[in-house]
Amino acid sequence: MRPLEPPASPVERGWILVETLLATALTLYLAVRLERLSVWLFLPLAFLLIGWRRPEELGLEPRFRPPGIVTHLLIVFVLFAAYAVGHIAVARLGWGAVFEPRLPRDLGWLAVHQLLAISLPEETFFRGYVQGRLNRAFGRGRSVFGATVGVGLWIQAGLFALCHLATGDWTRLRVFFFALFAGWLRERTGSIAAPVVYHAVANVWYAIVFSSLS
Repeated sequence: MRPLEPPASPVERGWILVETLLATALTLYLAVRLERLSVWLFLPLAFLLIGWRRPEELGLEPRFRPPGIVTHLLIVFVLFAAYAVGHIAVARLGWGAVFEPRLPRDLGWLAVHQLLAISLPEETFFRGYVQGRLNRAFGRGRSVFGATVGVGLWIQAGLFALCHLATGDWTRLRVFFFALFAGWLRERTGSIAAPVVYHAVANVWYAIVFSSLS
């Protein structure tokens, strides 16, 4: 568990909030305009290259544990099974969809694309850059299941959900809950490695469930 961190001064906190909000707005605009989610990776890496941030501030350290691999597998099974059951139930009750297990086309390419082009950029920006900066602004003083978290966990999840409205309807706000989980993982492991993997697996799992509904 990472140590407690005190909040920044009011002036520094204000600058951090302005910086992160402007960075999020600009990157969202470019991502939508260029239709490339990989844009979310550019600003954090630019800050890294010019020396404004250190790799550990962005969670760019290849740590996946703790918790142990058995715990990770258990979390995946419980969360993804619950999501599949809920999604199928809503689809069946909402528009009479029928569930027939089916894999999407080019599953291998889909997994690579989700990992490198979607989950890595988004996790680097939101759980690495945004959450790291907000931790600096507001500090981290609460222990939750072995992770020390702060207000930044909730703010980054809100920003992540709001940004998804730019490419979908209000139902995309559901990603808020994944963002909370991914943010907790970032604090628990001290790295964005675990959130990146979970994000990619979750998106592939969603594609499998969606392909199985007709």
